[in-house]
Amino acid sequence: MQDDVKTTHPDITPDRVADWCLMRDTMRGQRSVKHAGIRYLPMPSGFKSMPDGGEEAYNKAYKLRAIVPELLAPSVAAMIGIIHAKETQITIPDALSSIWENADGEGMSLEAFHRRITRYLLWLGRYGVLTTAPMEGGEPFLAGYAGDSIINWDRDFFVLDESGKKRSGFEWKDNPKFRVLELVDGLYVSTVYEGESLDTVTVTGPVALGGQRLDFVPFYVGNARDVVSAIETPPLIGIANAIINAYQLSADWRWQLFMSGQETLVAINGEAPKTVGAGVVHQMMGNDTVTPDLKYVSPTCSGIEAHEAAIEKQVEAAVMAGARMFEQEKSTQESGEARRLRFASETANLQSISQVSAALLERGLKAAARMKGLDDSDIVVTPPKDLLDSTMSAADFAQLFTVYTQGGMSWETFYERGQAGGIFSPERDADEEYALIDPEGTEDEQRAALV
Repeated sequence: MQDDVKTTHPDITPDRVADWCLMRDTMRGQRSVKHAGIRYLPMPSGFKSMPDGGEEAYNKAYKLRAIVPELLAPSVAAMIGIIHAKETQITIPDALSSIWENADGEGMSLEAFHRRITRYLLWLGRYGVLTTAPMEGGEPFLAGYAGDSIINWDRDFFVLDESGKKRSGFEWKDNPKFRVLELVDGLYVSTVYEGESLDTVTVTGPVALGGQRLDFVPFYVGNARDVVSAIETPPLIGIANAIINAYQLSADWRWQLFMSGQETLVAINGEAPKTVGAGVVHQMMGNDTVTPDLKYVSPTCSGIEAHEAAIEKQVEAAVMAGARMFEQEKSTQESGEARRLRFASETANLQSISQVSAALLERGLKAAARMKGLDDSDIVVTPPKDLLDSTMSAADFAQLFTVYTQGGMSWETFYERGQAGGIFSPERDADEEYALIDPEGTEDEQRAALV
């Protein structure tokens, strides 16, 4: 019965698992990719005819010389920097202030935890946030789960794979562990199965302040586009694929370069020399019908330049795959509903990941507030609207002002666009700015005075 907890959701297909493995290996870098062996670098067919099946030539020459471009980790780091360069507005009541400096129960700040959410959304395309509290009592905190550790789910039901290493004295041993989160008779229950046979079972019914049982599962999952449990292809899979393509081309290229310098001495119509080198004389005798010859031959390696060009193209492909993440909303004329549907069907970009990251954090914090008996409406996490530099030029602002003065848009819309373009202060709202421009009062106040 306990083994059933390992059952995975139908959406976790071999292809999905392969995508996650690829993202993890390319994120870790060259050693991890090469450790996977023929999964990413097939053995050339000619190697298999060697006495040892080509194992030595493959491992100690072909694979060893190949270069794995380190592109994914720097790309993810750069995108995290862009997403979090502008401040995310987080509003938390004083009663929950301890979570600022200890978001995960182990001393990680809330800002660092938020960056971790963003990192996994960019990297694996999926992340989960569980709001929990110490069994012996204490402040609630947030626990994060990588997308591939969420192995089963349904409405108000989740199975999390927490397997890893566990210390026993001085040794660290594998420790299978699975956590089931569900509603039982309308109340939240957390069940942990642990051990080689998963026969160590711990059942808890987490409670809110005052001992009241929770009637919801405080676990939230998001992908790179929305706060839903559905699995999406990792948004940076294009970079990972280009890395593997460049790695394979590099292996062939380096092998050709090596072979081009390995000339072979060939004796034609004569006895092969027993020794070669400087000062060695070898005489070959011929006759009227046989012409002897002794010479070095080497591969032409005509594909070296083609391989170099192909490697450059793969690196460019990786750059382009990352660049697509910077695409912003189009400025074409379309309704809000049409825009929403279009963006729901497009691939994720930095803006969508920023929004999902903030939404996951907000839901986790709201659950923490409910655990403490607080009003969760006081919790607000607002991501920046424009991640990339959107500074408005003087000419653009002048055109926008003309549209406003001619009645083409409201003062609020004009102010919002000017604020996004860096013209107006982000510290003031539209009414406060209008009051500074016209000391007689805001537009609403003037209208009220005329009535």
